[in-house]
Amino acid sequence: MADTMTSLAPRRFGIGNRLRGLVALAMIDTNIVVASVILANLLRAVSSVVLTRLLLPEAFGIAGIIASISFTAGMMADLGFQPFVVRHADGDRPHFLDTVWTVAILRSLAITVALIALSQPIANLLGKPDLQLLIAVASLGFLIDGIASPTLITALRHRMILRLTTLELGVAVFQLAVSVALAFLWRDYWAILMAMLAAGVLKTCLSYIAFPDSSRRLALDRGYVRELWKFARFVAGSSLITIFSMQTDKWILAALMPLDEFGFYILAVNLASAPIAFAAAYPSRVLYPYCAQVYRERAQDLRRLFYAKRQLPSLIYCFAAGGLVGTAPVVIAILYQPAYAGAATYLQLLAIAPMFALSTASANEALVASGRVQATFYTSVARLLWLVTALPVGYLIGRELGLVAAVGLMEPAILLFKWAQLRAARLLDLGAEATFLLAGGAGVFTGSVIDYILRHAHLV
Repeated sequence: MADTMTSLAPRRFGIGNRLRGLVALAMIDTNIVVASVILANLLRAVSSVVLTRLLLPEAFGIAGIIASISFTAGMMADLGFQPFVVRHADGDRPHFLDTVWTVAILRSLAITVALIALSQPIANLLGKPDLQLLIAVASLGFLIDGIASPTLITALRHRMILRLTTLELGVAVFQLAVSVALAFLWRDYWAILMAMLAAGVLKTCLSYIAFPDSSRRLALDRGYVRELWKFARFVAGSSLITIFSMQTDKWILAALMPLDEFGFYILAVNLASAPIAFAAAYPSRVLYPYCAQVYRERAQDLRRLFYAKRQLPSLIYCFAAGGLVGTAPVVIAILYQPAYAGAATYLQLLAIAPMFALSTASANEALVASGRVQATFYTSVARLLWLVTALPVGYLIGRELGLVAAVGLMEPAILLFKWAQLRAARLLDLGAEATFLLAGGAGVFTGSVIDYILRHAHLV
């Protein structure tokens, strides 16, 4: 008996070590972000597949218009709360957070009132006056988000990625369930809008429940407000240009296309944004706090550690994003009914941008973390110049498809500009960047082969 117990002990000890190793691996920031993006995209795909069977294509056109209006309004009043709080030396002081929270409430209230007042003129400008009430109701989302606790930001400062990610995934599941239930009952766009507002209410409530020291009180410290405005000047200018660079295609196409065709375009935009979710979350949630800490403690190692940190995620991401370009037609065929086949061409063009998005976003976060806040603004100016040149040319060559192509090709052009910024800051490793591009090209080739095989074998 003693011999048996003795022989089992090492096994138990070994299993325990392996379990602890797996838990430690799962708790790495990068792995948490990867898992969250995969789950979020899975939820988005399920939502899209189910809702396309309950709602007409025009519902997704309306959703795209409302989302574009909300994004435009939010970016016009963007003050850069997240990077400001994460970098600030007083980022944990209650009075500092009270001031940020108060400013956030005032900003959200101003946006809500402005959108309600302008809802009819905006709807008329788009040639779709029936959307006035939807625009006004959707504006309440800003007020709901504005009263959330700053813990959603300080969680990033303290690297509480797992808790924040769990909260956001829980809210996404809730929104999916509500939207599907309401779509089944109502069969119109109001289902999507009300689910979005309900999810906003839940997220705001959880921001106070899920984190310690979440309660805040109204305060306006003039010193902090001045610092915020000084910081936000670059952010605000960049955001205004970002509105043009990210929404011009939607505003123009919403006016040129009927709602059902615009719905196809929005479905393609949503699918193309699947990899973009990682390209946005990983640099801001993992790379930025990491690079900011490295810069504070040993700035001379920033270039080496920046590329070491992002090497494996970037290789995998670029290959996968390239795969989406190659498999775009078969992805549409698998996910949706034949009536939605028109979305395939839009997806193939739009999927070009995500291949390069992680590299541009990562470069930007490294530059900002090193104190070059103006890098974001300069990049936005470069985007503006690209679109001012490429959109008219694209429209002359290919009408609506030419516009979409101009948008899809913007990110490769911007990456060249980011390389110039990194080089000026002595942070560029061109060999590593070339390796990421090769991974993307391999993904396009592999995806094209898969698409060819499946379509010619009549499997889709």
